[in-house]
Amino acid sequence: MADYVITFGVEFLILVLSVLIFKLVNIRLDTVSFSEFTVSKRLNAFLIPLLMIGLGVSLPKFLPISSEKKQVSIYYTSLIIICSLFLFITVLFLFIPKVFSDIVFGDSFHKRLILANLGYVFSLMFHSCLYNYFRGKFNFKISGFMQAYNLGILPFVFIFVAGSIEQYFIYTGIFTIISCIVVSVVFVPLIKLQWSEIKENLNQIVAYGIQRMPGDVFLGLFLAVPSFIGTNYFSLTEGGQIAFCLSLFNITIAFMSPINIILLPRASKIVHEKDYTQLKSITFQLLKMSTLLGIFNLLVIFLFADFIIKIFNVSDIESTSYILKIIFTGVIGYSIFSVIRSIIDAFYNKARNSFNILLAFALFVFILFLLKYFNVLTLANSLISFSICVNFLGLITYLSVYKIKKLS
Repeated sequence: MADYVITFGVEFLILVLSVLIFKLVNIRLDTVSFSEFTVSKRLNAFLIPLLMIGLGVSLPKFLPISSEKKQVSIYYTSLIIICSLFLFITVLFLFIPKVFSDIVFGDSFHKRLILANLGYVFSLMFHSCLYNYFRGKFNFKISGFMQAYNLGILPFVFIFVAGSIEQYFIYTGIFTIISCIVVSVVFVPLIKLQWSEIKENLNQIVAYGIQRMPGDVFLGLFLAVPSFIGTNYFSLTEGGQIAFCLSLFNITIAFMSPINIILLPRASKIVHEKDYTQLKSITFQLLKMSTLLGIFNLLVIFLFADFIIKIFNVSDIESTSYILKIIFTGVIGYSIFSVIRSIIDAFYNKARNSFNILLAFALFVFILFLLKYFNVLTLANSLISFSICVNFLGLITYLSVYKIKKLS
């Protein structure tokens, strides 16, 4: 019970600070900076799962069932992996910076901002490896402190210090890396890794995680494509509005993340011990909880959308409220997916969640293609397509869990 209280408290703090950061960006900086910030958030949400290659799932999956020495060796192996992948994506960016800028922001003038984002993404990858190491060891006090400090306090502090969005990501990234180094040195034992251990760990965590990487990447795209459509087919301002509304959508869902944070390592242990009665009981409770939370969030947005948007000092309240309401029609399906996906990851070695995400994303792309082909690709139609496909993702996730109940 204490673990849930700590984790919910931390996630609530992050939720509040995230909301305040959006408001402060709008107050302290101009409209263009607000759009840059919201689109950058969507870019980062896409890049992190791409470069993490499923480590966010594989670490809490295998750490709880490993010896203490093995846990440390898995952690250091994960650092080697993320450093290698970050180096690759940075070199790739340096060769084609204009292409990156055109895709994300719809122009070639944001190359430096994307580079700042890359540095920030690496800091979050480092944080994720260390955070999941403590999560896998069921040490939710240290993991909770890291989450609150790196994802809540540091971003909030530097929104007052930075004079631009580029500076904001640079400062926050540097200090996140520093805090991770300090925690790692103090709390993670130093060991000498043999190549045979690294190879064994790679075979274990990469083989499990890389199957899930396409799902995580396409989930990031799912939540980024609508804003990219806005910047490329309409304007940076409209793309920024969509990205802002998607960020609110994601923040709302993130408040349910403590369930997943604690559940995956525990569910892995339950599956390892073949306690399927307990697994069924947890699954039923989570389905009921996620559905009710989704309905509650939908009602709140439809009743108080204008009031919520006013809190952030957004200039165009009417159009932003309209976008927010359309996006939140997908919140019930996404709530179900977000809360019960850990049950699927714990039960299946195969990447069942990735398959479900790819199927839903393929449907999204197909609908967008039809809209473009018949020349009816409007802002509203693209967002309605997003909502339909997110609810479809919730449905097929439920069907996958129903199948687990029959198999177990």
